[in-house]
Amino acid sequence: MLPVVLLIKWHNKIILKVFHIAVFVFATLLIASVSLNAQPITPDSVRSPLNISFLGFKGDTAVALNGLRSELSAILPQTKYRNMTPSCKVVFYEPDNTLHPIYAVNPNLMVMPASVEKLFTTSTTLWALGGEYLFRTRLDLLPSARVEAGSVIGSIYLRPSGDPTLRVQDFDELAKRIKSVGINQIEGDIISDLSSDNILTPDAKKYFAEHSEVPGNPGGNDSLTDSQDPSYNDEGADSTVADDNGTPDDEESSPGFLSASPNFFIDRNVITVRVTAGDRKGSGIHISVSPPIANIRVINHGGTSAPAKTSYKRVKVGKGRKAKYRKVRIRSRSTYTLHVSVSASPDGDIQYVNVSGLIPARLCRNFNVPIKNVPLTMAGLLKWRLEQNGIRVTGIAKATTPPKGVYEYKTLAEKQTPLLDLLQVTNKRSDNYLAESMFRKLSSISDVNATNPIERSRKLIRSWLNVINAECKDGYCADGSGLSHQNQTNANTVIDLLAGIRRRSQMYNDFIKTMSIAGLDGTTRGRMIGTAAQYNARSKTGTLNAVTALAGYVSTQDGQLASYFITMQNVHGGVAGYKAIQNQIVQKLAAFNYADYVAKYSPVPTPPAVTPLTAPDSIKTGK
Repeated sequence: MLPVVLLIKWHNKIILKVFHIAVFVFATLLIASVSLNAQPITPDSVRSPLNISFLGFKGDTAVALNGLRSELSAILPQTKYRNMTPSCKVVFYEPDNTLHPIYAVNPNLMVMPASVEKLFTTSTTLWALGGEYLFRTRLDLLPSARVEAGSVIGSIYLRPSGDPTLRVQDFDELAKRIKSVGINQIEGDIISDLSSDNILTPDAKKYFAEHSEVPGNPGGNDSLTDSQDPSYNDEGADSTVADDNGTPDDEESSPGFLSASPNFFIDRNVITVRVTAGDRKGSGIHISVSPPIANIRVINHGGTSAPAKTSYKRVKVGKGRKAKYRKVRIRSRSTYTLHVSVSASPDGDIQYVNVSGLIPARLCRNFNVPIKNVPLTMAGLLKWRLEQNGIRVTGIAKATTPPKGVYEYKTLAEKQTPLLDLLQVTNKRSDNYLAESMFRKLSSISDVNATNPIERSRKLIRSWLNVINAECKDGYCADGSGLSHQNQTNANTVIDLLAGIRRRSQMYNDFIKTMSIAGLDGTTRGRMIGTAAQYNARSKTGTLNAVTALAGYVSTQDGQLASYFITMQNVHGGVAGYKAIQNQIVQKLAAFNYADYVAKYSPVPTPPAVTPLTAPDSIKTGK
């Protein structure tokens, strides 16, 4: 009897599970069908330039704007607020793009822009290079080289132009293109071309032709050597560029290291060193380097310590009858003194990875370390990938300049990356590594009188600000990403920058596409959802310790463009509450229209005074 009862119970459980699965599948299909029938928001509808259709308002604009100002003042008062120091400026654009100041709080206050600094870096790059610029990574031949019977007779020159997204996998694509035209052997060397480029737009060339010396920043010093400039990261420095901001609504970017060669990047100039401990105390350790690079030597002085032990202990939880015993895992620590460093030979041709110290048994750790000689390493990696794709290389990998008098090459294969694609990632995701890469690119194209590359980048940014008449007298640009606490700007300068971009129609149309769209993508994808600012506001966020900032464009309900810069300095605790204030200001701008505000804030007309009627004297006396 008992087996029969158990069989029935088991059968009923199976039926119940099948029923639950069927309900889940039906609900999933129903939701999917509703989603398919709904009208989706197409990328074109939200990624196109903002709808600017304002032609003016014939009503009492003063009443409407004063009403808006009072509401903005209620959100962000003019004084210190919540134990922090605010700075803010909001302007409207008239149909002829003149600025109409709307609201300001401490607009002259020098503040740290955080990642809003990327607006200066990316807009300068766009001005200097142009929206059509392509980063080209070329495999070129000298005029004297030739292709004969499936072989290249001569050396191949690797000539990149500063694409910071270049990866080892891209060399595979270049190798396949060479292979596809019947080339299976290279009778020569693989050479990284160290000659620099100077590719400026006509506008930038005209500016430098008219300005022999660009005004410098207070404290600027063109005579600084690379090692003296504290913001300059030499090839040998472990100059990690971390991800932006570290807050939940910000994208995370991979770690990277900057090189002294602004045109050479490969896998963010990072190699991975994997250290694997032995099985027991006293055994050796295994070290692997990825990708495998010919000019890297590993010096292994590491060892294995005793393994960490795990034990369990019964712990009483609760009191009385409700008390329960739980098994708690206790993991003992072991000796961990592992240290990984990098160095280079005097000539820079060999890079050493030095591993020392102890790591617990059966433990594995990965370390990201910088590539010292990036051009030489790239030549070695290209040679390796060519050989892995079936192309024999008889020569060696090296880095040098081409013979004198060579200005033309024959291109075998190339990879192209549009500048605008990189600027989109830089601004939308607030990628610090790409921003610093753009900053280094400026140093290679800048035609200014400065010997230090970082100062050349700074001067090029100041040149762009001078072109658009942006007030930048007391500002300071320490880096390209905004990570440095030495960066200084104010609300007036940021608004002037946004206005200068707006007045250049083509540049504005290109640049607006690089900014994060509220409620859709980038660092504002989780902000202002369900408001008039969603799919409307284009912003650049910025967050550092004790700093949060927001700058960008938004369209009002009348189709009038507005620019804003809102920052809170010296904030305490989390930044969520301060970002909510920024959101409220942008949402208020997005929901504004003149007619409603005129109706809301127009003074109520006072009714005319009524003279009371009095009775004639004859009536008063009764005669």
